[in-house]
Amino acid sequence: MGPQQARLFCAIVQLMTRTILLLLALSAAHALAQQPTPKTSEQQARTYIASAFMTGAAPMILSEDVVVQPELRQRLALPDDANSRTVYQALVNLTRGKLLQVRPAIRDEVLKSQALGTPGKPIFALEAGDTTLVLQYDLERDNIAFVGQPGVTAVAAPVTAPAAPERVPDPPPAPAAPPIAAAEPPPKPAAPVLQTVEPQVPRAAKPSPPPAPVAAAAVRPAPPAPQPQQRTEPRLRPNGECVIKPVMSDQDLVNCGATAR
Repeated sequence: MGPQQARLFCAIVQLMTRTILLLLALSAAHALAQQPTPKTSEQQARTYIASAFMTGAAPMILSEDVVVQPELRQRLALPDDANSRTVYQALVNLTRGKLLQVRPAIRDEVLKSQALGTPGKPIFALEAGDTTLVLQYDLERDNIAFVGQPGVTAVAAPVTAPAAPERVPDPPPAPAAPPIAAAEPPPKPAAPVLQTVEPQVPRAAKPSPPPAPVAAAAVRPAPPAPQPQQRTEPRLRPNGECVIKPVMSDQDLVNCGATAR
């Protein structure tokens, strides 16, 4: 084999080697492309959520078609056409400067946030101080598909406390009526006391002593007072039997042998 033929043979061998290597590389790339991409685990999802809200610079953590609970959307004042970046910024403003913790959501939080359990989409709770967000993570798409909040209440309009009613002064108290003394019952008439009067013989009155003589020179005698004429009543005589009564009249006394008064 001459020198020229030897060079030609070497060139052919090199070309065949390169072709084989290229074919092997293409086969390996095709095989790698056909292998499934490893799915994100729940532990990795918790780490991604915590990092995205700590930094506030990972809006791609939310899906482009992320679903926001209506009550939470109204609380955050988000319009219906707000995109995922606007939603992410509103959530970051709600959790900024607070201690963050990501944990699996409990059943009560899931029910109150209206999240729907789906295989391959675990639900987590993001605690930021006194705020709790419920996040549903899509492990296949590697982003958050739902955001809600347990116990949040939508308010259609700000509620204004009613004005306190004006206090009306109390009217002055009416003068107290004077106490009415209870009418005392009239005294009962005393029971008549029966008294037995015995007939007595009238005693002769003692004559009054004559007035002492007065000196004529010292006292001028007064003219005698006119004497009233005594009416002479007829003298009573007994006209019946002697009957003892509580009150004896003159006739009763005469009947019992006494002298009339």
